Amino acid sequence: MSAADLQRPASRVRAIFSDLDGTIVHFPAWFEEHGIKIVSRDEQAKRAVVESPTGEQRVCRLLPSSTMGDGLVSERTVELIAELRARGVIFVIVTAARKSTLFEREPLLPPSDAYVCETGSRIYRGGLDALDEAWAKGFEEVSGPLERELDVSERPEPLWQLFRRFQAEVPGLKCDARSYYGCFRVDTQGNTAVEAALRACIEAHLPHGITWAMNLGKYDFFPSASGKGNAVAYLQAVYGVRADESCCLFDDDNDLPMAERCAVHYLPGLTSQSVSRAAAEHPEWHVASKAGQGVFAIEECLEQLLERVVREQEGGTVDVEGGGGSGVAAPTASKGPAAAISS
Repeated sequence: MSAADLQRPASRVRAIFSDLDGTIVHFPAWFEEHGIKIVSRDEQAKRAVVESPTGEQRVCRLLPSSTMGDGLVSERTVELIAELRARGVIFVIVTAARKSTLFEREPLLPPSDAYVCETGSRIYRGGLDALDEAWAKGFEEVSGPLERELDVSERPEPLWQLFRRFQAEVPGLKCDARSYYGCFRVDTQGNTAVEAALRACIEAHLPHGITWAMNLGKYDFFPSASGKGNAVAYLQAVYGVRADESCCLFDDDNDLPMAERCAVHYLPGLTSQSVSRAAAEHPEWHVASKAGQGVFAIEECLEQLLERVVREQEGGTVDVEGGGGSGVAAPTASKGPAAAISS
């Protein structure tokens, strides 16, 4: 990607790269503080209905329960993404979620052209049975083979050496490698002493070729050659799409490298302080007027994005960062502790 791509006026949107949690999938812990509530829930039917403060309701798909509670994707969100794809726009889900979470959720997610998980380490094109092995080979010496089933205690690569160091040297740190093969996650659980010890360990021992980012108030560690931004750049090359033809849907700190690869930005929420600051520095970004209101906010973004695509394809003018809206008016929606900008 060249700087010129991002400096020129935006071209027609040909690809959308979208975060998942807080962008497409929404949780009560985040949207209830903005007045949205679940008014009905049928776990067997995998359906729920949410209601806005004005009484507007949306039927939603109810994803398998997680540590964050019920995950909701509105049917209208699914419809809007389908309409965009029907117009030839490539749609890619880019998430930090572990392999097992993506596979469990996939039947209830909007159909996509590609799926990226484990903070950019895994790329699937043409379905979840089609791992992009060429991409994974690029950082195998750091993470090991992604399809290898080997206990983390026996994995010899630098990523897993770091994991075991954290286990041994940072008391009280929650280290999570379950169903992770190209990254791992650690959680200080809000303990300032543990946070300080982790930061000191990172400063002293972070190996070359490994990077970290904040996500949901936790730390994700992954090969520097992967990551959301690099995964997006790789897929742009695969699909023959330029940065100025790319749109990013996002809300959190670990999405910023992905946003840097795109010229058009829509935010259904401002989850972390780093994203709030970035939005303030980029008033051309579109922050939803309903930011933080879960499915209502992402529907607003997708509807305006669809209007833009229709206008572009039918010969209308192309707006830089189109869709209206302002960058900093919406309040920050919390997913947890404020995320610091990572290295």
